[in-house]
Amino acid sequence: MADIDKYIDDPAEVDDQINESCGVPNHATEADFDKIRDAVDSDENPMDTDADGNNGVVVHVVGSPDVEGSEAVEAGENNADSTASPTVTVATPATTKSPGKRTPKAKSVSAAVSATKAAKASTTKSAQKRRISAHQTPTGANASGAPTAKRGKRVVSGGAAAGNFEGASSSSPTARRRVEVDALLASLAAKRAPNAIALLDRPVVTRPETQAIDMNSRSNTLADRDIVPSDLTFGFLGLGMMGSTIVKDLIYTGHKVVVWNRTIDKCQPFVEAGAEVKDTPMDVVEAADIIFCCVSDPKGAKDLVFGNCGVLQLKDLRNKAYVEMSTVDPDTSLDIGEGIKQCNGRYLEAQIHGSRQEAAEGMLIILAGGDRTVFEECHSCFKTIAKNTFFLGTDVGNACKVNLILQTIQAVSLVGLAEALALADRFSISLNDIIDIFDLTSMKSPLLLAKGKEMAKGDFNPQQPLSHMQRDLRLVLNMAENLDQSMPVTSITNEVFKHTKRLGYSEHDSSAVFVRSRF
Repeated sequence: MADIDKYIDDPAEVDDQINESCGVPNHATEADFDKIRDAVDSDENPMDTDADGNNGVVVHVVGSPDVEGSEAVEAGENNADSTASPTVTVATPATTKSPGKRTPKAKSVSAAVSATKAAKASTTKSAQKRRISAHQTPTGANASGAPTAKRGKRVVSGGAAAGNFEGASSSSPTARRRVEVDALLASLAAKRAPNAIALLDRPVVTRPETQAIDMNSRSNTLADRDIVPSDLTFGFLGLGMMGSTIVKDLIYTGHKVVVWNRTIDKCQPFVEAGAEVKDTPMDVVEAADIIFCCVSDPKGAKDLVFGNCGVLQLKDLRNKAYVEMSTVDPDTSLDIGEGIKQCNGRYLEAQIHGSRQEAAEGMLIILAGGDRTVFEECHSCFKTIAKNTFFLGTDVGNACKVNLILQTIQAVSLVGLAEALALADRFSISLNDIIDIFDLTSMKSPLLLAKGKEMAKGDFNPQQPLSHMQRDLRLVLNMAENLDQSMPVTSITNEVFKHTKRLGYSEHDSSAVFVRSRF
């Protein structure tokens, strides 16, 4: 402990003894460290510290004010010339200190050194900014003297802007970004494989043109049939895609027809062909013996029967029959049948299965149920428009159920075909080759082959509107819900059709589901 206390009191004397005993100078002493620290302090604070000409050692007196110039120099010389312990006297209470003893630096001195370093760094950065600004256009004005959009924003010289951005404005970062984005898109387009599908190249949806009915065209299939027209008068409500084709065939085969349509202009070609036009559905019922109805949805079918100027406005339907050809659910068919029977009329549901082309060729399928006598009286009409006719019993609703089941099979098949062809397209495989190979397999069917060719060509001319197919799926799912029947695949198929409708293909052919699968 005595040695430690002696070293603390006079570290220089202890260091000298160690040097003499070892024969070599001690590699580092406390005095050396003090000299190094004092030298750093004198470099960073030349105005605050004074050093002698030999070692730059500064005498620090704790608790006293700064020493005046002459007194500080005298103290430094005494420290350099002698190893004794002279005392330093200041104006404050007298304190005797040994020149060899070094007082530890106060914390306030270290904090001051750190602050000085930070100030020096900040000064250096400010000088650099001033040098940069000296070579640039002054803030707040562009090359033409007009104020810039934002303060403190660098302005690129016009020549550099013209060289780098091909004429873009030097003061418009938006123009520069636009050029960079265009260059990026161009590079991506160059890298993209030619056979890859561009998701951004989705075709523009155009509304399909309404095809005018050609009253002069005749189906070869229909011409070959030996049809004897009935003597009864047949009324027809609704001249849509299917209704107009059916009425044209009935007129061609010599049937007497009375028609009505919401849009009266559609009736004109049929008037020229020999049909009679009425103003309201009730007028058609009065003039006809058997009334056919073919509209787009169950709501429209009910409105024609129960609505204003509808069929039931004629209270007595004795000796008259009503045939529902619209695609409806069983409950709607039952409601209409009950209303007709309450007015002493007869009711038959005759669901038609097929497309517009099949209707034009007289190749539909008729699924009938209800009054058997009405079915027999309509025999000549069914023979005109259908290749096969099925009577499914007197229970109203059976024909609707069978038709919706068939529509479910068709819809699920179309979605599967669309997704398969979309996958082939992503592989850059020719869709026509896929269809040709498909035609040679046991899976082939006239429907899928026809729809596949439409998908390959991108021709979605409506033969069976996509909205009608989605309507049928909705009716099927409602029936299944009432029976707690799970139909997950049909549900997903319905969502695919709904999404395709949202894309704008509601009035296109059902084969337009390919667009949704492809993009």
